[in-house]
Amino acid sequence: MRLPGIPVDIPRYACISAVIVLLLVAGMALASHLLFDQPRWISWLEQRATADSGRPVHIGALSVHLLPQPGIDIYRLQIADPADAQAIPLLQAAQVSARLALWPLLVGQVRISGLVARGVHLELERNGDGVPNWRWPAAGQGAAPLDLGALTSVRISQSSVRYRSPQFDSGITQITQLSILSEPGWRDIEVDALLRRDRRELVASARLDQLSVLPSGRITLQTGSARLRAEGRLPLQAVLTNAAVKLQVDAHRPNDLLAFMNLDAGLRTIAPISLHAELHESGGTLTASAIDARLGDLQVTGNARLDRGGSRPTFDAQLSTPLLDWVAVLADAGRAPLPPKPAGELFHSRPFTWRALAALKGAQGSVDVRIGRLRTRPGVELTDVSSTLLIDDDTLQLSQIKARLLDGSASGDIRLKAAGKQAHMALQLQDISLQKWMIAVGGIAPLTGGPMQIDARVDAHGDNMKEMAASLSGPVRVRVGPATIISRSGAQAEALLTGLTPIFSVRDDNRILLECAAANLVFVDGRAAASPLVGVRSQASQLLTSGILDLRAETVNLHGRVRARSGIAIGLATLTGDVRISGPLDRPLVMLDPTGTPSALIRLGAAIATGGLSIVGTALWDGANPGTDPCQSVFRDNARNTRRGARAVP
Repeated sequence: MRLPGIPVDIPRYACISAVIVLLLVAGMALASHLLFDQPRWISWLEQRATADSGRPVHIGALSVHLLPQPGIDIYRLQIADPADAQAIPLLQAAQVSARLALWPLLVGQVRISGLVARGVHLELERNGDGVPNWRWPAAGQGAAPLDLGALTSVRISQSSVRYRSPQFDSGITQITQLSILSEPGWRDIEVDALLRRDRRELVASARLDQLSVLPSGRITLQTGSARLRAEGRLPLQAVLTNAAVKLQVDAHRPNDLLAFMNLDAGLRTIAPISLHAELHESGGTLTASAIDARLGDLQVTGNARLDRGGSRPTFDAQLSTPLLDWVAVLADAGRAPLPPKPAGELFHSRPFTWRALAALKGAQGSVDVRIGRLRTRPGVELTDVSSTLLIDDDTLQLSQIKARLLDGSASGDIRLKAAGKQAHMALQLQDISLQKWMIAVGGIAPLTGGPMQIDARVDAHGDNMKEMAASLSGPVRVRVGPATIISRSGAQAEALLTGLTPIFSVRDDNRILLECAAANLVFVDGRAAASPLVGVRSQASQLLTSGILDLRAETVNLHGRVRARSGIAIGLATLTGDVRISGPLDRPLVMLDPTGTPSALIRLGAAIATGGLSIVGTALWDGANPGTDPCQSVFRDNARNTRRGARAVP
């Protein structure tokens, strides 16, 4: 039966045409094997690839096939490092197979429609000047590149890549599978990859609308529990012009990502982290808005901006957090706890973060910081903390510091400079509770009250806090207001020195009613030496001392005389009021000054000879002339040293 309108000879013609095509293809295949001159083709391809890449290219072997689809197989391919042809090649491949489009080939055009490669190794490197070895020649420097517009498939397996620079070596990353599929003209691109490092896997995928400098689409990376997702107008090169990216990073176990990157050495377990932000670039300015970064319980929100339009990039940011617990943040970041200081030492010898500060060289910008509650390492909590961080090369300045703490307030500026490892501090503390300070640092306080005023303007330098304390120079003025010292032994010692039977004074045998204390410490290279140096006044007595406070040796050596204040005191102070305070700064000893013993013996002998009249006379004189206020004397009598210290501080 024949269909209407269809010639009866069509099936026969179709069979004949098919046979002719098969014979033609078979003939071409046979001719290609008979006429193919492998050395000539290898030489031509090496010259063409060398001209295109700007670096020597070597091909070990080559084969051509027409069935099932025209193609070329290249074996033992090497592309040399342009800077050193004897170094590890930029690219090595055991086999690269190129599938050629049939119809363009029939008219003499070579168009690659697919690539399959295995056993590829990429050796990527930046030299000391930051120049990469993979940079391709600029347009016009080499021969016209091959037309890759027809390429719609790239598959790579059993391959690897390594990146090196003078500061970093990534190690080997295995490319288990890499697949790139697209529509002709490199549109609607799908990328899927499985990478492996030390038995850890990373799954990568991308969906892009086109291959360009700024395609639209999304990129996803995941290893273990760590996941990165970027969506929007994605920059595929260093050029960020008009980029608009929504970035999301979430890692319940950040160590998974760091382990894949070989950056987990020596790190403890890191708390969950996340980073969400929106990035926009316009007119040379990159803006990060809606920043929400988290590490454990720490949450930082705000905005940032990077301006690349000037002679050098500048940045500014506004960041805030409701709570910053410094010890917890270090632990959440995988940092080991700071080891305890050796017994008897006040300052740590652990290196300061000068190296991180030096890495900021070339940077310029500011960060406005707001912290609701700041818990410091010693245990003191600050509230309503604000400051502007100014960064200029390797100099960091914390300007306009303001905070509330311990019923008082703090303000000032701190400047750190990596060059020379220098620090300058101008800090004022107002109405800080000495009682709460001692509770925060040590857990207990043998006193109540004690509002403090501290004014410090000092310079220091050194690799760590111990060295900086030893180099401290500049004035530190301390004033302490009324406090009640709850110490039976201290009260008994004061009673011993000021009188066993005080007259016209209110006494309690287990309290010292401190009215004030003051210190005018003018440091020069870690030592404050003056006469007077420290003064103390209670309801019953007063003490004005001279001597040395040495931060280098972490010792104190003060001496002075206790004098009765109220009424007539007849006690041991009548015979010897000389006191010495000496020893380690963390635990000084208070004792009668041995240098006062001879005068005490003379007065004791005179008392015996006169029947005690000399003792009564001394007590009467001390009661009528209690001396100048020691809390004021340290600033008035030591004015010369203070002015000298002030001139030493810029």
